[in-house]
Amino acid sequence: MGAPPVIKEHPGNVVARRNDPATLNCAASGISRIRWFRDGEEVVTSSEDQRSHRVLLPSGSLFFLRVTSTRRDSDAGTYWCVASNSYGATRSKNATLIVATLAHDFQQQADSSIKVLVGESITLPCRPPKGTPPPEVTWLRDGHQVTNSSRISVSQDGDLIITQAIQQDSAQYICRAHNVAGARQAPPSHLTVMTPPWFEEQPSNTSVASGASVELGCRARGSPSPTVTWRRMDEGMLLGRATIEDQQLVLQGVTVADSGVYVCEAVSEAGVATARATLTVIGAPVLTQRPQHLQVIHGNEAQLQCHVEGKPQPLVLWRLSTLDRTAVLPPGHSSSHASVSDDGSTLLLHQPAPRDTGTCYCWGINSGGGVSGRAEVVVVTALPPPVVGVGPKDLTVAPGGVAKFSCEVVSEAAAATVTWWYRPSAHLPSRQLSQHSHQPRTSLPKNGALIIKDVRLDDADIYSCHVTATTGSLQQEAVLNVVEDTTPMESPVLPPPPSKPRIQSWNQTAVQLSWLPNSQGSKADYQWYVVEYWRQGWTEWRVADAVITQESCVVSYLSPGHTYTFLVRAVNSQGASFPSPWSDPVTTRAKPHPTLTAHQVRQVQCRLSRSLVTLTKATATAGDCYAELELPGASGGLG
Repeated sequence: MGAPPVIKEHPGNVVARRNDPATLNCAASGISRIRWFRDGEEVVTSSEDQRSHRVLLPSGSLFFLRVTSTRRDSDAGTYWCVASNSYGATRSKNATLIVATLAHDFQQQADSSIKVLVGESITLPCRPPKGTPPPEVTWLRDGHQVTNSSRISVSQDGDLIITQAIQQDSAQYICRAHNVAGARQAPPSHLTVMTPPWFEEQPSNTSVASGASVELGCRARGSPSPTVTWRRMDEGMLLGRATIEDQQLVLQGVTVADSGVYVCEAVSEAGVATARATLTVIGAPVLTQRPQHLQVIHGNEAQLQCHVEGKPQPLVLWRLSTLDRTAVLPPGHSSSHASVSDDGSTLLLHQPAPRDTGTCYCWGINSGGGVSGRAEVVVVTALPPPVVGVGPKDLTVAPGGVAKFSCEVVSEAAAATVTWWYRPSAHLPSRQLSQHSHQPRTSLPKNGALIIKDVRLDDADIYSCHVTATTGSLQQEAVLNVVEDTTPMESPVLPPPPSKPRIQSWNQTAVQLSWLPNSQGSKADYQWYVVEYWRQGWTEWRVADAVITQESCVVSYLSPGHTYTFLVRAVNSQGASFPSPWSDPVTTRAKPHPTLTAHQVRQVQCRLSRSLVTLTKATATAGDCYAELELPGASGGLG
């Protein structure tokens, strides 16, 4: 007895791209006919309509020449086949034909450039284009597919997740979506894993001597490469002496003012890193104020100043001319007639006597070295008297004219006053002229001059200027002649004064002097020089040499053991110049100056070492300098 057909092969689900061929299989036994249905409607094949792209194969399978998917006609749907014969019909299982599609635009994608710090986590988003079936998402790293690891994975939504990023994660990432319909790639995303700046080399605390060049090392790394700058914490650097070379700070010719804390700063997009170091510039001692030669009256207190700067602050030591030549006075100490201030800058002499005349020394010592200064101290029983620089000259003036007498005084040791006196003739007494006298025609300017206006015949007198000071007095006089029809006299053009004479050397009876001509003098006029000198105990200045043609001379025939002061005048055909500044006093030697023995030099060094135990190696150097300064010859000699 016959039976309906038996389905031997059921159709299976098919996914096909649009316009691609596809086949839905169907096979049965005992069949006389196979028909295909889609979504409940019978499928029209080419055997029924030659224009149809669906072909029923002899096996019963349904073949699509090309899968269509348009609004009017789409092959997508649910298919089944029905096999029939004279005994009945058998229906296959359902099968689905899906027409694969894939849009072009991604629904969400990562930024083109992403930066993250090392150690941080980052998610690169990716929502693929719409498609049927849903596309599968993969990621490419520099062209190679990313595989999941303990740090890197792709989420179900398609995002790339990187945890604890490392610098090697920096790369180009591309999200790729693909299904049967094709593949799409999102625009590349550049991931940069940044490393904050860190120091491969840091600056270290440095101590150098002033004047040296310094390099403070600083090497910073990071991703991206940081920019390195330098600054001082307290104030700006002197750009002219500070340069940055290969991230290192180079300071040329450092000074004590360059001491401070320097900061190396590395800056990048990933962060900021700083390192600092202290630069200590050791300033060798420098004498900012040297002790000046001093002339002091017996019994009067006197001070010597010696200011020394350096870093660290130098220790200042003094030695008096009357002390043991190997002994020193440190700050805050005193001897029988001298004391040193707590900072060492001032030496106070108490009631000095002539025996204290000599050379005083000061030393400034620190770890950078030592420096010394010296001053000649002359203790005298009296100071030089005043001297008239430009005195009055005889004048001949016509009635109604102006008479001017000069009396310019030089008194470096004490303040001097000038008064004017007149007398009609040599046998008559003198009378003093006053600024407030009953002669309104007479004036007395502050420069010591006497001016008489509208001269009359009875003004013809002898006029004298009287100079008075605590150190002495003197006077000079001149005659005023009043004559009708006289020719006015021109004022003489006197040469300018030379420089202060310097003591070059001396011995028991002679002193060698030198000076410089005045730069404002005229070379066309022939001039010579006159040297005047004063000895302690005299009441006046005396002329040493009347004619000297050079800028130096030796004043001889002096008394041993006496103190002398000198001045120089330039002289030309018009007269003598204003006097030069007074020289420093000098005491001729009464006996040969003793010298230091080698044993005494060693005593100097040993005592300095005990006083300056905290000054390390600089002490020995300072001691050597001290000893050398004390060797004979500093005071010169003429044989």
